[in-house]
Amino acid sequence: MKILFLTDSLSDLDGVGRYSMRLIAAMEAQRPEMEVHVLLARKHRPTSKAVPSHWKVEVALPPDYYFYMSPLRYLVSRVQSTWKTFWAAGGAVLIHAIKDYPHNQIGSDAARLRRIPCVATAHGTYTIQPLLSKVHQKRAYRVYGKINHFISVSRYTRKRLLKLMEGRDFDEGKVTVVPNCVSAAAYALPMPLERQPWHDQKFTLAIGEVKERKGHHLWLNAWIRLAADFPDWKHYVVGRLSEDDYQRDLEKAVADAGLRERIFFLGNVSEEQKIDLLQRAEVFVHTPVTAADGGFEGFGIVYLEASASQTAVLGTLDSGAEDAIVQGKTGLLVDQTVDAVEGRRILGEQAVDAIEVGLRRLMGDDDERATFASQGLRHAQAETWEGNATSVLGLYDMLLGG
Repeated sequence: MKILFLTDSLSDLDGVGRYSMRLIAAMEAQRPEMEVHVLLARKHRPTSKAVPSHWKVEVALPPDYYFYMSPLRYLVSRVQSTWKTFWAAGGAVLIHAIKDYPHNQIGSDAARLRRIPCVATAHGTYTIQPLLSKVHQKRAYRVYGKINHFISVSRYTRKRLLKLMEGRDFDEGKVTVVPNCVSAAAYALPMPLERQPWHDQKFTLAIGEVKERKGHHLWLNAWIRLAADFPDWKHYVVGRLSEDDYQRDLEKAVADAGLRERIFFLGNVSEEQKIDLLQRAEVFVHTPVTAADGGFEGFGIVYLEASASQTAVLGTLDSGAEDAIVQGKTGLLVDQTVDAVEGRRILGEQAVDAIEVGLRRLMGDDDERATFASQGLRHAQAETWEGNATSVLGLYDMLLGG
C-alpha cells in the first residue's frame, strides 16, 4: 500500500515537521507493508536524522510564501508541482497533504487525475488564511469542497474551518478531529549535554518562532510586571528569530525594562537542548493570539511536550491551546484580548492582566506547579502517536472502502 505524503518539513525544528515524522512512523509501525513516499517543499528546513533511510523523499512542492507570488508565478508553480505530484503518485492508493494550502490544492488536483482519494490535515493558520484572501479565496473554497476528508488537529481549528464554510456545499462530517500528541517517553530521560547557561537557574520558558501570532509580546508585558517580585527568575525564548520590527520591539521592551541579563532569545536550538530546557523550566508559557493577518495557533504540540517533561503550562483561550491544556489540571488557560490600532494589533490591558495573574499564580506556588506537572505527564502519556495513527489509518480505510 503506497501512500504519497505532501509536507514542507521533516524537521525537528517546527511543528509540522515533527507531526509529519511521528505520524508517518507510527502508521508504518502498524502497517509494515505501507510504502512511504514523501514530497517536500523547496526551501524546506533541514531533514531530521530520525527520518528512516528507506522512506523515499523528494523535493517537488512550492515553498509556503505563495501569498507573495505574482498570479503568473503562482500558476506556473502550481502546474509544475501538480505534474510532479501526479507522477510521484503512480501506484499510490491515496494522497495525504499534511501541509495546508496550497499543498492540499496540489494534492487534490493530482489525486483527481489519478482517481484516488485525497486527505488533508488542517493545522490552523494556513488552513484558514486562503479562505480570507482576496486572491485565493474562491480557489480555496473550490479546493476544500473537492478534498475527500480533512483531519483537524484540534476542535478549535475545526470550528474555525466550518464557520468559514457555512452556506456552501460542504459536509461537516468530512472534518474529523484527531488531536496532536507527543512521544512522552522521549521527554523522560536526562539529556546528554555539557553544562548549559540555564543549568542551576530558576526560569520560565517560551518556545515558538518570533512572530506576532505566537504572542511573545503578551507574556513579555506580563513578565516585565512580575520581574521585581521574582528577582531570581530568568526567562528563555526558543524559536527562529524573525529579525524584523516585531523582534526589535520585543528586544527594546526588554532593554527598556533593564532585563537584558534575565530574558534571553536563543533562536533555534538542538532537540536535546530543547528537551533539556523543557525538563528544567519551572513554567512553560506560550500565549498565542489571533494576529492581524488572521493567523492563529491551531494546536501547539509544545504544550504536550512541556507536560511530558513534567512542566506546568500556561496558554491562551481562543486557540488550539484549549485542546492541549486541561484547565486547572495540567496548567492554566487565560483570555487573549487584542485591539486594532493603525493597522496593527496591540495587546489590550485586559490580556496583560490575565497573563500576569496566571504567571504570578504559577511562579509563586511550588506545590501547584508540582501538581500540574504530575497531572500533565499523565495527560501527555495518554495522547500517543499510536492512537493518532490508528485514527488516521481508520480514515484511510474508510475512504478506500476497506
